Amino acid sequence: MVYYSAIEKGSLLRRYNRLLAKYSTHRHELSLAQIADTLACTARYARSLLQEMQEEGWLIWRSRPGRGALGVLQCQMSVAALENMLGSNTPAAEAKSVPVNQGACYSSDGFHYHISFYRPLQAPVPSIHTDRAGRHILQMVHAGLTRHLPEQAEPVPCLAHTIRVSEDGLSWHFMLRRGLVWHNGEPLKPAQLQTTLQRYAGGPGLPHVTDVIVQDYVLIMHLNQPDAMLLYRLASPVYALSHPENGVVGLGPFRLGSHSDAQMILTRAPGWHGEMPQASEIVYNTPLTATPSPALVRLDTPRSQLTPEPMITRESSDAFYYVTFNQRRGRLSQAQQAVIRQITRSLARALMEREETLAPLPEWLQPDTEAPAQALLPATLNITYFRSTEMKKLVDELIKSLRYRGCTVNTNPISVSHWLLPNQRWEEEDICLGFLRFDQHETFSLEERYRHSEMWTWFWGHAQWLRGVQLLDRINAGPAARHGARIRRMMRFLKSHHLVVPLCAQRYRLTTPACIKNIACYAQEWPDYSRIWTDEREEEGGTTLNNVIQGE
Repeated sequence: MVYYSAIEKGSLLRRYNRLLAKYSTHRHELSLAQIADTLACTARYARSLLQEMQEEGWLIWRSRPGRGALGVLQCQMSVAALENMLGSNTPAAEAKSVPVNQGACYSSDGFHYHISFYRPLQAPVPSIHTDRAGRHILQMVHAGLTRHLPEQAEPVPCLAHTIRVSEDGLSWHFMLRRGLVWHNGEPLKPAQLQTTLQRYAGGPGLPHVTDVIVQDYVLIMHLNQPDAMLLYRLASPVYALSHPENGVVGLGPFRLGSHSDAQMILTRAPGWHGEMPQASEIVYNTPLTATPSPALVRLDTPRSQLTPEPMITRESSDAFYYVTFNQRRGRLSQAQQAVIRQITRSLARALMEREETLAPLPEWLQPDTEAPAQALLPATLNITYFRSTEMKKLVDELIKSLRYRGCTVNTNPISVSHWLLPNQRWEEEDICLGFLRFDQHETFSLEERYRHSEMWTWFWGHAQWLRGVQLLDRINAGPAARHGARIRRMMRFLKSHHLVVPLCAQRYRLTTPACIKNIACYAQEWPDYSRIWTDEREEEGGTTLNNVIQGE
């Protein structure tokens, strides 16, 4: 993929929005002249723009030979994803400028930390089309009515200091904190939160919420059925409550200081209602020459960047790769699916032994043992897959193995930010190699993906997918204490019917100098920046308090 400067990419996105506004995400047969007219440019320049947009993965353009011949155009990136890319809740326009309160007190005194990431980071605008690094940044910049703490599974109150639920579970009252201030210095108005929550109500984010009402500093939600997972939904970073007129402005412990393709800087937010972070600044450096290593993160102090220091490593394996088949297309028989499952699982086991970023599956995710299968494979297969370093290696091995068996493979990699976009190409794919989280909120992770997944709907059929949604609704209406066990039973059903065949786990690693203290990690080993601090005496090689206490 080609990376552009922020200015160039913004211009390209706005041109893309012209196509999206006119043609939506449906397929159209169009001439290049028609597209050039929409883009207000020459046909030659329109061809160049289409190629650039296709390289970015925003659309599909298939031209046909002959003067005036109609090609096929399909926009892949929806309005929500476009808003996320633009860093604004106003599509194809600059975010409305909100005056900054110059009187807001901000002190730069504090600790500074640096992270080198392998690619540019998107603006921190809450959206389901956000990758794992972006989700963590959302947690640091934005806040919701509830929030997750790394050390416990259940969410805790955040922008709401007290939560009351009616006996029937259909009415939730959130008592909002007073004195909250947006990162731009503007005092919070409760109606601003209502605006955002109403946009989520009734959708996959808040499926059971029918109405959101504000009465002074009390926010009231009415539900059509009890929802054991409502507090989890409200704590999800992709549904955080950003400023309604500028999506990068939040209420979290850090604010966006600056952002470009080369760097993102988070600075401590003076209006954060919680304990003031000891970290003053978090700098993400994103040189395009860096080696892609999304699963390996190193957090440095200014000193550790210059001088070698003792390092501490933390690891977790809280996500996994899986394979699934397009049951609706029906090009693969059950025997052929079994052959490909066994090949893929064998390749995944071999890859685990070679790659330190892969790990065995936990016992509850281990697939069932199958008897060896034999079947002739089709001459060609279409495979789409989650774009990652490890998955690319697995797919390359699978292509070689299937080619040896007389099967040619056409591949379609999809980046994480495009994974949940509407895409009718799913019906043309035979196999998908996907990715699913199972972090400390593992039961909710499956539900979140199930409700949003376009691919699962296309592969398994709308009726089958809808039965799963109805099952999730019944599970949500039950007691919260039984939710986890019921979701695991649902996952076992998906495994036993080979709808989801787990392959291997993704291992994540965080490396930090020993002088950084109080590290608590969210999913995939991203640290909570609001708690970390640097033991400067240890950094200077002096005596620490622990040594003093032990000496006494």
